[in-house]
Amino acid sequence: MADADFSDTTIQTRDAALLQDTVREAGALAQSMFRTELKKWIKGASSPVSEADIAVNDLLEARLRGATPDYGWLSE
Repeated sequence: MADADFSDTTIQTRDAALLQDTVREAGALAQSMFRTELKKWIKGASSPVSEADIAVNDLLEARLRGATPDYGWLSE
């Protein structure tokens, strides 16, 4: 059981580092698009979406799915 605990801890540490790096990268991307001219539209009845939303989502998906292809992905 000790091996399983070590393995779980290693995976959690790796995933935490991946998430931290990816969220920082996504934040930098979003910040670089702040106060710029963006295409915007309404999804559904009243859900605003912009190019920044799509760009950040695409970055998150590419980084996270690329690093963890066996994990699932659900995006709005």
